[in-house]
Amino acid sequence: MLPVGYFPCTQDPPDGKNIARVIDELVEQAELCEETGFDGFYFTEHHQQEDGYLPSPVLLSGMVGMRTKRIKVGTCVLLSPLYHPIRLAEDIAVVDQATKGRMVAAMGIGYQPSDFDAFGVSIKERALRTEESVEILKKAWTGESFSYDSRFHNINDVRVTPAAYQKGGPPIWLAGWVPAGLKRAGKMGDGWIADPIQSLSVIKDYANQYREEAEKNGKKPFVVLMRDCVIGDNWKSCVAKSEPTMTTHRWYYHYGAYVQDDHIKDIKSPEELTFDVAAKQRLIAGSPDQCLEQLQMWKEEVKPDYVMLRMKQPGGPPQSEALADIKMFGDRVIKYL
Repeated sequence: MLPVGYFPCTQDPPDGKNIARVIDELVEQAELCEETGFDGFYFTEHHQQEDGYLPSPVLLSGMVGMRTKRIKVGTCVLLSPLYHPIRLAEDIAVVDQATKGRMVAAMGIGYQPSDFDAFGVSIKERALRTEESVEILKKAWTGESFSYDSRFHNINDVRVTPAAYQKGGPPIWLAGWVPAGLKRAGKMGDGWIADPIQSLSVIKDYANQYREEAEKNGKKPFVVLMRDCVIGDNWKSCVAKSEPTMTTHRWYYHYGAYVQDDHIKDIKSPEELTFDVAAKQRLIAGSPDQCLEQLQMWKEEVKPDYVMLRMKQPGGPPQSEALADIKMFGDRVIKYL
């Protein structure tokens, strides 16, 4: 079976006044994901957003881990340049111990200046800080004392306790959507997280670059395919509920995140980006049978080891519908992968 993880929406637009309710909803979603066959539940990270975007993915992972028994918990992705790696190693190790080895540490270098401004960290240092962080985490999770000739931190004869529950520590998946990021994931990571918005030809090329680098470094490749998902009883119902997803994707398009391909060659503005167009290889969308067919295509073409799905956007759907979507996907898609 191809394992499927879930990454939720952790925002409360427009003003973040109902974050306590959002947290309750996240726990409810995680418990249902566990019940219906999802493999994991993962949190992303941003800071200083007016909509109250939850900024603490490791803390949230531990919270959900205490309300579940089987599914993995973790980050997807944590902004590693913003952390002192020793503190990060400690916090992740504690969650890994508390969940008996269910923690996954997925990390990225970040891209929003406001995230870095909040911590006084130069965005120009993000790649180097991430590489340093990965190396330090792996040393820290051995449970042995170590020193590290650090450019950004003073680490001399430090022993992180407790050691992680998983031998060697939780797996570190690295996001990377440019050649340098793909090489970093292949050289340093335990897995690579694919760009969530590009079409098949782009992702296939990225995956090939990553696998080549991983194999060159003696690592077993592990590909995590990220996609937005809109599921419904039929295509018409998906179109009717697609606007929150399309608002997100038009934002991506507006800021130049879409790589040009045959599917969008005639699109000239975000307003012209329709659900039908985005659904062509950029989304998992449609009835359960259609979603299953699309995932089977990705399995054959890209051969991912893991799938990560987002099924709720800042604009919706409401909690009751989000829960129904999780249950439908678990009962009618995951069981047949």
